[in-house]
Amino acid sequence: MKKFFRIPTLLIVILFFTSSAFAESPTAKKKHLGIATYSVKGLETDLEGTFESLQQDGYMVMEIANYNAREGTVEGLSPADYAALVEKYGMDIISSHARASFDVNDVDGTLSAWGKVFDDHKAMGCKYVVFPMNRWADNAEQMKVECDLMNKIGEEANKSGLKFGYHNHNMEFENIPGTEQKIEDFLIANTDPDKVFFQMDVYWVTQGGADPVTYLKKYPDRFKVLHIKDDYVIGESGNIDYKAIFDQFYKNGYKDWFVEIEEYMSPEQRAEMMARFEEMRKRQQEAQQQAQQQGQQEGQGAPQAGQGGQERRPMGPPQRSPEEEAKRLQTSLDAIAKSAVFLEKAEFVK
Repeated sequence: MKKFFRIPTLLIVILFFTSSAFAESPTAKKKHLGIATYSVKGLETDLEGTFESLQQDGYMVMEIANYNAREGTVEGLSPADYAALVEKYGMDIISSHARASFDVNDVDGTLSAWGKVFDDHKAMGCKYVVFPMNRWADNAEQMKVECDLMNKIGEEANKSGLKFGYHNHNMEFENIPGTEQKIEDFLIANTDPDKVFFQMDVYWVTQGGADPVTYLKKYPDRFKVLHIKDDYVIGESGNIDYKAIFDQFYKNGYKDWFVEIEEYMSPEQRAEMMARFEEMRKRQQEAQQQAQQQGQQEGQGAPQAGQGGQERRPMGPPQRSPEEEAKRLQTSLDAIAKSAVFLEKAEFVK
């Protein structure tokens, strides 16, 4: 009888430890999921509710896009207090899309403005400060001057223990007028890797007709951060090979990336947006060409570069009812949650 009972007892012990190991495995190593809070439409209407939702989705690190350079605040809070609120929900702010003066004709003023930005972001515990977009000069000579200013801003960032970077859109994958060199390649070639890194937005790379993996292989030490983006929910379109992108990014030795999602649009609305975007781009090119021609006629040469990134007063947001805002917020949070599920299940994501 004793022998009969010893066997099942041993099995019970084995099953107990085996089941315990399996029970602990899902939380043993959480994936390094990042969220760009630009994705949260209506974030300001419910900060803590949003942060709780992001925490439940499994996001661990955050990139903000709501720093107010004029006031030195984030949603009315000091940078340190905003970071503490995020930490309350188990996440860390490690990156920010921020704007300040970008004027090659006022280098001292530009560096002073960015110095304040870097001080505030250091208080938040950020690693990266990213210049989200710029209207570059339309010729290589002036663009080189802008790259020199980028290097100087990056040097200021280094003094604060931060990394300064630039985020691409599709326009950076057009050729510089009169050359066969793409703007993105020119920017990379003419900025110091110790002072300026690049944040690759994989969606906008593809919209520019380029391949993210090709660029990750071509510049393995320059793209330190990614924006993981799709038409809407990550992975739903099937148009982007995220496995190949993540594999190469990890091979290059980097790990920080953020989900970024635009406002929900129907296919028709998205087509209209892209058409407007293209029309705006063409008008900007025409205006630059006209200004250049006028300058040459007046004997002044090409127009001065470097004022495209200067902070502009944003247009006021459209008026929405509380119900509309709540629906807008929930719609974006649903898409963010679905994106997290896709990335959590993806074996190629660490």
